[in-house]
Amino acid sequence: MSRRPRLSIIIVNFNTQEWLRRCLTSLDRQSISRTDLEVIVVDNASADDSVQMVRSEFPNCRLVCQEKNAGFGAANNAGARESSAPTLLFLNPDTEVAEENSIEQFLNMFEGQIDAVIAGGTIHDENGDLERSSGSFPTLTSLVLDRLLATCSILRTQLGSRSGRHWTGFDRQRNVDWVTAAAIWVRAEAFTAVGGFDEAIFMYYEDVDLCYRVTKAGLGRCIYHPSGAITHFRNKAPTSMDRKQLQRKWLRHFGRKHYNGPRHGLTRLTFACAYWVSRSR
Repeated sequence: MSRRPRLSIIIVNFNTQEWLRRCLTSLDRQSISRTDLEVIVVDNASADDSVQMVRSEFPNCRLVCQEKNAGFGAANNAGARESSAPTLLFLNPDTEVAEENSIEQFLNMFEGQIDAVIAGGTIHDENGDLERSSGSFPTLTSLVLDRLLATCSILRTQLGSRSGRHWTGFDRQRNVDWVTAAAIWVRAEAFTAVGGFDEAIFMYYEDVDLCYRVTKAGLGRCIYHPSGAITHFRNKAPTSMDRKQLQRKWLRHFGRKHYNGPRHGLTRLTFACAYWVSRSR
């Protein structure tokens, strides 16, 4: 009987053959034992040669081929259904794992914190700058703070951990509301308990939505930990849709789904206005 892996890495690909190759090559360099790791690539009906490349160059990867591009969340859910490890890492194809011990180091940390069910680590962009990979749940206050701190850096030390995307705190472990799905670690049991990613969301805010449902269900903490470094090249998957408009559309969806009652009325109105303004441009 084969041994159960400790970690399943799930990568959703759509027409990013060369970036996917770089990502998978970086995973092959990892120090973690091959028996502790399974890599699942979900191809969202790519028109390039991604599928053939995975089959010929990375035969140890499990390949799941979708008949159509149903979106990021739906494809990740398909990958999760094929997984067998107690811990899942959803990883973008336009990433590279920076150091040879990154995966094992972060996995050891995560396994040791049993009350943490979602986690994210250090992410740098292609220029080597730190990516703001965690944040507070979107409210009128957190989004206004995000805009304010973009130009008023002197206030980031005091308010940077309360904004929509955090500006500070990336040098230490801390509890956060959400971490980015570019590289999001989740306990498989918690992921299954909430039904995985919301498949109604095509792209963007699926990570915020997942973290919201998991933590509101009382399943455990969401944490940021300054290890497991990756490089994220960002937005390499082609799309015919305007990314900003997509972000505002699914932000509005998040508000309508989770924010009910008069307390969040102004927040929901703001989300709706931002979406309709973006559509009119």
